Amino acid sequence: MESDRTAVWGIDKNLIRDSLSPLISTNNYPRRVLVHHNGESRQATIHYTLDNKLQSSIESVLKAHRPDYGVFVAVDPDTGRILAMASHKRDDNNDTNLALAGTYPSASIFKLVTAAAAIDLGKVNAETIIPFNGKTTSLYRKNVFRHEDNQWTQHIPLRIAFAKSVNTVFGRIGLEQVGGEKLKTYATKLGFNRELQGDFDLSESKSVIKTEDDWRVVEAAAGYTRRNTISPVHGALLAAAVINGGRIIPPIIVDSLTDDSGIVLYANESEAIEPTILPRTTKQLQIMMRETVRSGSARQSFLGFERNDFQGVSVGGKTGSLSGKNPEGRYDWFVGYAHRGEQKIAFAALCINKDYWYVKSSQIARKALENFFSRS
Repeated sequence: MESDRTAVWGIDKNLIRDSLSPLISTNNYPRRVLVHHNGESRQATIHYTLDNKLQSSIESVLKAHRPDYGVFVAVDPDTGRILAMASHKRDDNNDTNLALAGTYPSASIFKLVTAAAAIDLGKVNAETIIPFNGKTTSLYRKNVFRHEDNQWTQHIPLRIAFAKSVNTVFGRIGLEQVGGEKLKTYATKLGFNRELQGDFDLSESKSVIKTEDDWRVVEAAAGYTRRNTISPVHGALLAAAVINGGRIIPPIIVDSLTDDSGIVLYANESEAIEPTILPRTTKQLQIMMRETVRSGSARQSFLGFERNDFQGVSVGGKTGSLSGKNPEGRYDWFVGYAHRGEQKIAFAALCINKDYWYVKSSQIARKALENFFSRS
């Protein structure tokens, strides 16, 4: 059906991307567009995939908290349809869509890649015990290359190491269980260093892993580097893969185009995308991401969430934090998913604060989920 429409009207995903990307990149979403085909011109109405209530709600939340920079993206995990894409700058005009840039350090969000690779390769599962020395937030060569059990060694299952974002554990897994070449391969599988083939322009996320340098592999696996970068849109799609069977789906923001008579000139149709990780891997990742919300680094932001109106909503996520330079500030990530019955959402929230903490990204995400699930 879509190929028939394309033949008649000359509109496809590439034309949508070329026509609308310059506008979407400046946070403009035109409602009307002039379609030219075979010497004919006709006005068309653009129907976006955005959930207007969610979009409006998250824009209000960002304006109320006023982080130096704030971004929130939500997607339908099964289709890649963008449900919300909001960005905010405290001191400047809001003429740049921050969600599209692939220049933000991925920080500990990259632990999702490391975990997926290690589980997919059959090396670990959520209950595997990985001993470590040192603080959860530190990463020292001696604790990775010369680990020795002693009276201070901590022995915790991987789900807890993930939930508390233990750098040494993930550095060791990346080096000893996965290896640099495989880590690089899984990064590409999960959307880094390649185009995501959506209907709008999106900067590539970058994973730079020097496989011949063991320490670089360790840093990458732990997310303890600025060399790995990711866009908020990609962050949401990465989280979506955890509950859609392991698929990185192209992001879509235009649902259809209709002319003034109601004739459909273009309609997006979901593509068949093969899984990049195994179903058993996604199940293990879900266990680990739920632990992050239950007892880990996102616990405080979600205290009491599953009571009253939100009973039965299962939430999983991964936090990440690191200082960055473009723009300068402290980067605070939370990517994740939530579902109740057939209702599903995946998301990425990023707040960048300079001198003061105005709001955490996990708090922004909670507000979005409250809006989304209050309407079911």
